[in-house]
Amino acid sequence: MELFHSGERKVQSKLGVTKRANLVGRSIQPSIEESFQFFIESQPMFVIGSTDPEGYLWSSLVCGHPGFIRIINDRTIRIHINKQENQMLFTNIRSNLNVGIIVIEFSSRIRIRINGVANILDDETIEVKTEQVYDNCPKYIQARKIKVNNVDDKKTTKALLRKTLNNNQRMWIEQADTFFISSSNSFRKTDVSHRGGQPGFVCILNDTTLLYPDYVGNMMFNTLGNIIENPKTGLLFIDFQKGHTLQLTGDSEIIWDLTDEDKLKYPGAKRLIKYVISEVIENPDASMYLWDFINDSPFNPK
Repeated sequence: MELFHSGERKVQSKLGVTKRANLVGRSIQPSIEESFQFFIESQPMFVIGSTDPEGYLWSSLVCGHPGFIRIINDRTIRIHINKQENQMLFTNIRSNLNVGIIVIEFSSRIRIRINGVANILDDETIEVKTEQVYDNCPKYIQARKIKVNNVDDKKTTKALLRKTLNNNQRMWIEQADTFFISSSNSFRKTDVSHRGGQPGFVCILNDTTLLYPDYVGNMMFNTLGNIIENPKTGLLFIDFQKGHTLQLTGDSEIIWDLTDEDKLKYPGAKRLIKYVISEVIENPDASMYLWDFINDSPFNPK
């Protein structure tokens, strides 16, 4: 497959960074480098992007004990995962085998992205054949230390499904310094990316609309390239102190030209992304881990 698809090339050309993208893009490989393999297998969580039967994107947090992710060979990852706890993910994979994964360790600010094709082996195992594997710089990752969430395993609090944000969810997002976004191109190839900034960098316009800045990145423009081909995207917010997750699915729109007011309100922004929500899922105690805050990323615009 080509290194960059047409949407990514359009953005790179528009912004005059095609040569830079070609250089950075050399890090993208179809296989898992040996230096990545131990890191991936030692991690207790990752975020995965999938597409539901209606074509909407979702970002899901998946946790397990270290070792639940196994590297079978340099092109194959096997994940032991509970179907009952990840029913939507299994349903989505049956609809569209393309997935994007980001394996991230907040304490070290290391993140590795894996895009590929998934296959459900059984009710507890998903296998992913890799197509693109690469690491990203540590920009905008807030350092956090992981610890076990001592929640009662028998707790059966149900997920909260809504079409709009309630007041608590609005406050959650307004205080967030991190989220993840899943996107896909016109061929439904899927990717997950991390976004971070100072608390409050995501603005709530109303109970169905968000606005957030797009900062300087790696110049490949994987997410923006997907958005111009397919606006459907899935956002994930994690409550690092309580272990809850907030999943949003909807449509993204790139605002290329900033006003003087925008530049003052969103320091460091190169563009803005407007996000219109179609559905909200809040999952109490979704994570078997919690994270203690250490410090902000030194790259965060202020």
